[in-house]
Amino acid sequence: MFRIVRFRRDKEAAYEAQQYRRIADAQRWLLLGGGVTYAALGLWLGAGIYKTTHGLTNSSVALLLATVIMWGLTFTSFVRARIELVPIVIALMFGWFHVFLIAFVPESGALKAALLFGSLAALTTLMSPMVQTAIASMIAAGLMSMVGFGVVFPLQNIDINFLHALGATLPVFLFVAGFALALEHTRREAFSYKHELSRRATTDEISGVSNRAHIHQSAQNEFGRARRYKEPLSMVMLEIDEFDTILDRAGPIALDTLIQVFAGYCIVVMRHCDSFGRLSRNRFLAILPETPLKGAKVLGERMCRDLAALDVLTEDGKLNFTVSVGIAEAHTTDKWGGDLLRRCGQAVDDAIERGRNTFVAAIPPPQQQDNEVLNAAAMPMMSNVTSMMQPPQPQELLEPEGPDDHSMSGMGPGMGGPQLRAG
Repeated sequence: MFRIVRFRRDKEAAYEAQQYRRIADAQRWLLLGGGVTYAALGLWLGAGIYKTTHGLTNSSVALLLATVIMWGLTFTSFVRARIELVPIVIALMFGWFHVFLIAFVPESGALKAALLFGSLAALTTLMSPMVQTAIASMIAAGLMSMVGFGVVFPLQNIDINFLHALGATLPVFLFVAGFALALEHTRREAFSYKHELSRRATTDEISGVSNRAHIHQSAQNEFGRARRYKEPLSMVMLEIDEFDTILDRAGPIALDTLIQVFAGYCIVVMRHCDSFGRLSRNRFLAILPETPLKGAKVLGERMCRDLAALDVLTEDGKLNFTVSVGIAEAHTTDKWGGDLLRRCGQAVDDAIERGRNTFVAAIPPPQQQDNEVLNAAAMPMMSNVTSMMQPPQPQELLEPEGPDDHSMSGMGPGMGGPQLRAG
């Protein structure tokens, strides 16, 4: 039950983090597009219809300047950390401009005013990272419309009936609220499907840790990072001893419980930056970045000692088990992460041969000694090649006198080989 609650909490946190990143980018362009559109509408109305007054033109220019300033502020870390407040500020800013727009153009009427505030509510809904922010921005837009209908318009002698305006505005707000809830539900459902597919593709179903493909990819990534930044990297490979015997004695359900307890213990004793995954039925791998061989030995010894003393409670009673641990550290001779995994697996096999319930550290390959052996083996071959490339000396072409003279072809006398004599 605790694992399910923790998974839901992690999924919710991941959803909010993804939403905030996506909305932070969308807010900038929705803000800029909405502000420019409303300002252009105000400038067009102020210049084309009411040339005698400059109030609407000044308000449009002020809205355009405020939009540019707000757009620049969205790139700052202060505003990015508070993106849930941006739609509320935009609702207040654009809502006040709508009040001025309707005040300077009284022929707009209640329906046009409702459409203006409805478009503002829709804009702020698209900019909201969650339902609560969307509702708060719509409330802010509604308050600005109420201030315009109830205070500003009567002072300007604008003949717009408050009840008619409220009746025209309320359905628009309700429609936008329903749209916000449907949009949020669609976002969450799509993210849930995506998150579930990702989890199934990278997680072992029984133990809840990374599966073979994902832990192999993590090992390769950590190996490349350690090689790039010249940092130590160690890996610990664990194998549950007498796995088949436990399966025959306790059954598959008890064995699944044992694996879950074992994986949970390993996750608890490891750091947050470490990775842990399942390689096969009874073999697991722990990746320890920025950890030398000495630190990995301490962890391996602790795992052997604690797991041997651990009792796993099942329906049929208690289960005890031990593990064999192999430890290896990345070396300069390793070409890729597979070399490190191979040496780690050999260390596990050595631990099993020593009687199980122990840990063995793999000896790094002696790079300097290997080079000396290769050079010593290559010296005779290089000397032979050098002697073959040298041209023959003149005295080698002369046949010495005596019974044991040989020809150039290597044949003995009287065997038909051509002979050269000095003459």
